[in-house]
Amino acid sequence: MSSGSTVVNLDRGNNTTCTINLHGATVVSWRVNNQEQIFVSKQAIFDGKKAIRGGIPIVFPQFGPWNYGPQHGFARISRWNVEKPPERLPSGDVEAIFSLIDNEYTKSLWDFPFKLTYRLILREKELHFNLAVYNPSKEAMCPFYLLLHTYFKVPDVRRCQITGLLGCTYIDKTRENTMYHENREVVTIDEWTDRIYQNTPQEIMITNVVSGRKMKILKYNLSDTVIWNPWEKAKDIGDFGDDEFPNMICVESGQVSRPIILRPGTTFEASQVLQVM
Repeated sequence: MSSGSTVVNLDRGNNTTCTINLHGATVVSWRVNNQEQIFVSKQAIFDGKKAIRGGIPIVFPQFGPWNYGPQHGFARISRWNVEKPPERLPSGDVEAIFSLIDNEYTKSLWDFPFKLTYRLILREKELHFNLAVYNPSKEAMCPFYLLLHTYFKVPDVRRCQITGLLGCTYIDKTRENTMYHENREVVTIDEWTDRIYQNTPQEIMITNVVSGRKMKILKYNLSDTVIWNPWEKAKDIGDFGDDEFPNMICVESGQVSRPIILRPGTTFEASQVLQVM
């Protein structure tokens, strides 16, 4: 990888690969047996300024609109450093580590020192994400939010089943942030959807009824799960094709309903595992 490269490639062999764009440290491709698991819009803009529409952007330190800067914070529109280039582990898995440290731009929006470390491990049918936020200062860091905004590629979102959310409360952002109780064992999507499920279980499953394939999402120290699909509102999103919404679903692991408070000299750690079943 040259110093001017914008992408980092992890290759485990057997057509199992992962591509990370250093703009936002955004995972823009994850192929298992050459089958793409991640959705990126055909209209996505790769100008090094705008957040990439699709993939797995990192939301930090803000979730949603922000009075001090861009929506969902600055992590997904900052260029990240490669702390450790891809390296094959004794297991045959491939690991790479990326980092983002406070700089003039981040301080202009959010004047706190931090180091955000992002470790990815590509396994045979799994992708592991480890996130660590370190507060190097002698003062408490401003409360923040953290989320992996994962866009999954699916054959038909209308024939996807999401399980693991029964009994959870959720904020429905399409209905004036009204709070609801999820009483369905199987959640399906057939309209514009934007929900924050709170205190969700460690394991969530997406089943594609069309193909029979399943994606298991395991999360650690991330209490919330966001589900999003723009449906017909895709027409209002400039970098999203009008007819692309049936082929994606966002199921996002994060800490967004309550902010994270980080004491001086401490680290917040969280992780996610995506597993193709």
